[in-house]
Amino acid sequence: MKKEVLIIGGGIAGVTTGVVLRLLGYPTRVVCRHWLGDADSTSNWYAAEPRFASQYPAASIIPHSVKIADEAWHMQTNLRLFEALHFSGTAGVRKQRHYEVYEATREPESYGPQMPGYRSLPDDGSGETGVPRRKPEVPVYGWSFQTLFAEMPRYRAFLAGLYRKLGGEVEAGRFLDADSLRRETAETIVNCAGAWGPGLWGDALPSRYVKGTLVRAQAGGRIPWNRNTGEVFSYNYHPTPAIYARPDGLPADVYFYPRTDGWLLGGTRLESGDLPADGVRFSDDTAPWAGESWNGKIISIPQEGIAGQVNDVPAPILTLNRDIIHALTGVDVDTLPKTAMTGYRHKRETVRLEATTDGPRRILHNYGHG
Repeated sequence: MKKEVLIIGGGIAGVTTGVVLRLLGYPTRVVCRHWLGDADSTSNWYAAEPRFASQYPAASIIPHSVKIADEAWHMQTNLRLFEALHFSGTAGVRKQRHYEVYEATREPESYGPQMPGYRSLPDDGSGETGVPRRKPEVPVYGWSFQTLFAEMPRYRAFLAGLYRKLGGEVEAGRFLDADSLRRETAETIVNCAGAWGPGLWGDALPSRYVKGTLVRAQAGGRIPWNRNTGEVFSYNYHPTPAIYARPDGLPADVYFYPRTDGWLLGGTRLESGDLPADGVRFSDDTAPWAGESWNGKIISIPQEGIAGQVNDVPAPILTLNRDIIHALTGVDVDTLPKTAMTGYRHKRETVRLEATTDGPRRILHNYGHG
């Protein structure tokens, strides 16, 4: 009989690990501070724990944030798995055209040609029919492809439900530290603790928090179609730094990911300094943000889930997305009710998929996916 595997972390990585191990016949127990299946998209849970990054993703299958060893294998495997979930009809996975658009010339990313329906925009900046652009006369460069997109509220519920259906155990509301880990008897532990992961056994590479601000436009369950192409679409749009820039002056981007529970407009990618790898556990939920800050014009939007509070959103998130979305769909997002949320994700230079030991136990690290 196979021995129990202990999984630390109840987010997307931890629950996916649990599903895979249950399918392989291993008894599993997920120990977590927050469990993926406990939250819905309308609760104030976003504000209560902004470091639980699995609440926030726009969730297209694109390796945007991190380096991945054997990227080709990674992409092929992900595409096969999510294609199967798409055809299942129950996981909240759909296909749509995704655009990566820049107002300056840009070399294609290595993952691009592996994506279905991949095509580059003309290298003269003329764009193509239906491409997102800030103004008709602005040159645009980049590429597009068919992406598999996970509707996160539905996908979270599907994943958590599948793990339970497969007989996986969950201990939610529990925060593991070095002392409590010593009392665990499992011989194999999978560390899917995300931002908390380096604090459990250390990490040779530094990591950071990335602060992201999203606006949810309530569109009554509608999924917008590009009126020029007839396709459901999403985009990441990179204007010149004069239009939208990071605090260090480098280009920033806005993005649009429509879901049935609202259209997500982003965003910010404000970084903290390198986090020490010496056991920091980020257990203080009230600690103020100590990283980069946006210093430009802001628009105050009601805070998601907390009546009477507002969230100060960088103005380009609203103004740039408004102009692009209106041009492509005819919908003026200024007329839609909106709420805003701010959360943190854990950024590591590479995904950590690594086996180490802790005395007689084997520790498998699985975090840093961004």
